[in-house]
Amino acid sequence: MKSWSEGLVPTPKEKQKERVPTHRWVIATLVVLIILLGSDISPLKWPTSYNRSGERPATRRPFRWDSIDAKDTLDFHPCDDFQCAKLKLPLDYFNGTYPDETISVALVKLPAKVSVDDPRYGGPILINPGGPGGPGALAARLEGKQLQTIVDSPDDPSLIKDPVEINTSSSKYFDIIGFDPRGVGETRPLSSCIPDGAAQWSWGLREASEGIIESSDAALGRLWSMNQAWGTSCSRTMASEDGPDIKQYMTTAFVVRDMVEIIERHAEFVSKKAADSSEVGNSRRSRCNIPEIATYKPGTAQLQYIGFSYGTYLGATFASMHPERVGRVILDGVVNSDDYNYSLGNGSLVDTEKAMKSFYTFCLLSGPDACPLTTSADSLSDIESRVQSIIQSLYHNPIPLASEHGPEVLTFTDLKLVIFSALYQPQLAFPIVAKLLAAVEARGGPMLDLFAEQAQEAHIYQCSTGLRYSFLDVAVWAILCADGEDVSSETIREFQEYWNLLNKISPTSGSVWTINRLKCAHWKIRPTYRYKGRFGGNTTHPILWLSNTADPVTPLRSARIMSERFPGSVVLTQDAAGHCVSSAASPCAIKHVRHYFQTGELPEPNTICIPPSSPFSLNSTDPASVFYDDSTTYTESMDTESLDCATTHAVQHLQEWFAEQHNFGHVPTKERVKALLASTFEESLDS
Repeated sequence: MKSWSEGLVPTPKEKQKERVPTHRWVIATLVVLIILLGSDISPLKWPTSYNRSGERPATRRPFRWDSIDAKDTLDFHPCDDFQCAKLKLPLDYFNGTYPDETISVALVKLPAKVSVDDPRYGGPILINPGGPGGPGALAARLEGKQLQTIVDSPDDPSLIKDPVEINTSSSKYFDIIGFDPRGVGETRPLSSCIPDGAAQWSWGLREASEGIIESSDAALGRLWSMNQAWGTSCSRTMASEDGPDIKQYMTTAFVVRDMVEIIERHAEFVSKKAADSSEVGNSRRSRCNIPEIATYKPGTAQLQYIGFSYGTYLGATFASMHPERVGRVILDGVVNSDDYNYSLGNGSLVDTEKAMKSFYTFCLLSGPDACPLTTSADSLSDIESRVQSIIQSLYHNPIPLASEHGPEVLTFTDLKLVIFSALYQPQLAFPIVAKLLAAVEARGGPMLDLFAEQAQEAHIYQCSTGLRYSFLDVAVWAILCADGEDVSSETIREFQEYWNLLNKISPTSGSVWTINRLKCAHWKIRPTYRYKGRFGGNTTHPILWLSNTADPVTPLRSARIMSERFPGSVVLTQDAAGHCVSSAASPCAIKHVRHYFQTGELPEPNTICIPPSSPFSLNSTDPASVFYDDSTTYTESMDTESLDCATTHAVQHLQEWFAEQHNFGHVPTKERVKALLASTFEESLDS
């Protein structure tokens, strides 16, 4: 699971090491060079603040969240090219405990390209990047412009001046709003278990050093005891505090209620702003037959939303609790609520081995030049056997790595986690994984040097960077474990049986995914409220679900299961490997997404988008393919047309963002990467 923490964006007082700018293409080399403790529905780690050219932004007074106050209404303040606000909301909607206590929710908005009194204004779209625990405010700042480009009409609204033409235009332009859920990011109060930052960091390093459960015959017992100590200590920390503890008020149901308040307050904000501007524009509206701005009616605001991964669970919970408030909602990388409510149960991994097989077919179709693990005479089984042999070679014999930065070691756990993370973003990660595996087999080479350089900072305590690594944040467990059934009475024997089952389903990822159940088995804090109702409902507007045919953690069948619970909704399938359609979005999928937000119309049921042919192609509708699935022989929507340039760039940026979500932010210089990879890459980074 993803975890987040405070300090992801360092304040001016928190000095970081200076990093030399680099092309964003370099992110592809970093996707697999990580040490990730545990797993994540959508593992995100935000990069440092560079603009698209790789240069630091022009010097300006940085925005500080502590410079604005939380208010009962939305009061937006400029923050770079965005607008930021803090919304004061009740701590407890459901039980009335601590009635005077409130939370402060941080929001970032990218305003629409038209004013709110323009007939083409489409309203706000809320986003959630996944997790649980992903900071949506930061996601909006990083990817809001790209998402806006995708959902907006491609027509430049500034080119139309005639009021009548504006009024008759069918184009829509949207606000993009990201918010940090309770206990996360810049929302206050923050969730924590170990009050002292140094102790928290040190504990995370100690836990990470144990590796994944299958890394040794002693790992299970050690990790079980460590998590027991951690979970019990966290509950005692809560008991020692005066007043409420935010960890009891962080379930998805609470966030849904926060979202209701956000869309209500924003509708109120828009109505007031439109009313202020209409004092001048009413005569023009009357003269040009332009409809008056609708007056805000409390309790009627509709949700427009894009949720990724865990964000689909959040969206589905909202739609189940408030089906009458569902507007245009897209859920990408769909989580089955049944699996989620049992600590991301075994159903999450049913397509993981299919995604892993896509790595073998990539090597076979690419040939020796792109994948040094294969020869022209190899078969698919030959490549698989070679890869598994390389992985197992590290079990008893990790590779010692030496550099001017200090000693490192590449372990069995490291390689398993690298491969698992690569399944999230095959098109960027697979070529690098192939070269890393070849270097492991040779026990030397530039890829291992690069690994040592990237991994060292992740393994060393650093007191002044202002960054926190993924395994240090408690928000993910405060949400996941509290949302689902209480499994804290599970014994180590019962947990081992669960682990064995996961390993049978997915030898590649079973031991990685068990971290979710392991944490929840020792989470003693129960929420004051969680949603226990039925998932599903007749929504005001039908939901559009997105899924790849080989998603490693949110399988296609999850999208189909969830869609059946919401009558009228449709699953748009993309025939690709990777986590979320957005990680490898095809022109076909992007066009359907835009059309949905522009018109509200869904694709035809059973539509499947087939990306352009490449070594990454799965050909699931072809009986001759190893990925053939007769349940995907649906109406095909071929990618016969290209996207406009702005949308193409936005899609590429979004795909890079998905790769960056695996990255610790340690970006080497372009020259360093070129020197390290000169012997293995023919293409120029400058191209």
